[in-house]
Amino acid sequence: MPVFVNGAEITDEQIFREMQHHPADNADVAMQLAAEALTIRELLLQDAVALKLAQRSEGVEEEPLADDERIEKLLNEVIKLPQLDDASIRRYYDQNLAAFTKNGVLTPFEDVQSAIAEFLRGTSWQTAVQQYIKILVGQAKIIGLELEGADSMLVQ
Repeated sequence: MPVFVNGAEITDEQIFREMQHHPADNADVAMQLAAEALTIRELLLQDAVALKLAQRSEGVEEEPLADDERIEKLLNEVIKLPQLDDASIRRYYDQNLAAFTKNGVLTPFEDVQSAIAEFLRGTSWQTAVQQYIKILVGQAKIIGLELEGADSMLVQ
């Protein structure tokens, strides 16, 4: 059964093609995951067009990379993360000393500071993207699919 996202159709054929990217214990689960991924992708692309960050040509099959670039542009435009300061990085270190201790020896803060910063930025980015997707799902008219697992889907 096709899925309709704000009137745009995601065909069974598209879902079947996408299934290969969603290994699962059975075909029904793979089909659900594929349909969810395509629905979220469609929501992001629709929002990119609505915000005039990308244009779509009707009736023209486009390269997947072009869609990926549109989504990346959208997310970079709408997701704004606060600046990460040294105090926040130090606080994370201090609250997670066990993670930085091996064989009873604590790794100095300076040795892990950049890795902590990268981890915190990545975690913040993923959380912000998930929240953005939840907002899009909540505003959308989706027919043919329940997006139960949308909370846990990550866009990288």
